[in-house]
Amino acid sequence: MSEFNYKDLETQYEYFEHPIVQISIDGKKLLDSKKPLSVTELNVELSSGFEAGIATISIAGLYNRTDAKFIADNSDVKNYILLGSTVAISLGYGHVIREVFRGFVARVNFRIPNDGMPEVQLTAMDAKGVMMASRHSKKLQAKYYSDAVKEVLSQVPFLKQKGGDGKDFIETVVNDTPDKKAAQGKQETGDRRVEMVGESDYEFLVKAAKKFNFCFYCLGPKLYFTEAMNNNEVLMDLGPTDGLLNMEVEYDISGLVENVEIRGLDVDKGQEVQGKQKRKSTISMGSKAIKLIEKQTRFYDDPTVSTKEEAGYRAEYLINRFSYRLGSLKAQFKGMPELVPGRLLHLQALGKPVSNTFFLTKVQHVFGDNGYYTEVEGISKDIGKEA
Repeated sequence: MSEFNYKDLETQYEYFEHPIVQISIDGKKLLDSKKPLSVTELNVELSSGFEAGIATISIAGLYNRTDAKFIADNSDVKNYILLGSTVAISLGYGHVIREVFRGFVARVNFRIPNDGMPEVQLTAMDAKGVMMASRHSKKLQAKYYSDAVKEVLSQVPFLKQKGGDGKDFIETVVNDTPDKKAAQGKQETGDRRVEMVGESDYEFLVKAAKKFNFCFYCLGPKLYFTEAMNNNEVLMDLGPTDGLLNMEVEYDISGLVENVEIRGLDVDKGQEVQGKQKRKSTISMGSKAIKLIEKQTRFYDDPTVSTKEEAGYRAEYLINRFSYRLGSLKAQFKGMPELVPGRLLHLQALGKPVSNTFFLTKVQHVFGDNGYYTEVEGISKDIGKEA
């Protein structure tokens, strides 16, 4: 059973006929009857990977043709284009909307094109963007990585901001990492603390995520640091009669391996530690592809690995990355704000091996003169099977 049903959405959104966008900047609506502004184009790019989410907003109505000047300093509009302002974007149809993005204004462009109306373009980034500039070398108070992640996030000024409702503008969701779970119930010894070594807050979180097969991404009002691909519930079942506009599914065995082995060093004991993981997936409708990769092993020497458990986590992260190279999806659907990265989408009613379940890595919401549509990219570690 999927979380959302296309037919229900079709009814809720009145057959996707009247798309709308709502943009709030520092808690105030950009579009209302009191301001002569309009959004000519909106592009929201979201990712379940380590990239920052980006929203690009093109605004008309900020240019006075009579005086041939931009009116960005007008008291009624200047607060909507200030660098550093918070941004929240919702999309939908009729009177029903769903939030798809939260972040801050990172860049402002003033444009007079050869053809078309002069416009101001805002580029907003999610919380990751503000975490990329800092650089630290310090020992944290935390003894375990998930606590260290919480400590780092608690010191990011942007994440301390409150929204118009008085609640945190961005809520952080941090799950316990395996090193903390393993320590539960055990007596702690020594002054074990996590260190940052010449890295930004963003780089530290990415390092921690890769170390334990975690993911680190933003969805609307929440920033997640959680186990990778830990939600097995299908977000939606979509196919040719369910809002699909175009699609491309590809399967490629080049670069696949059967095993990954990590080698590290336990400095205290002066011993090598190893971690191994084997591919667990169906890569072909026959047996020929399996024979080509069944003896392929990728070896890595990782100086950050000091225990067998850490080597195992790292190997699991890498075998997942290799396994998910098999299947890829690129598709365009009618605009649906429910489509988000980090979840499973089932492509249906297209026959095997095209019908398959894909993990969504990127989602792009596009709103403009051509209406509202959503483009997705996904990956799969198994060959498609028709349900």
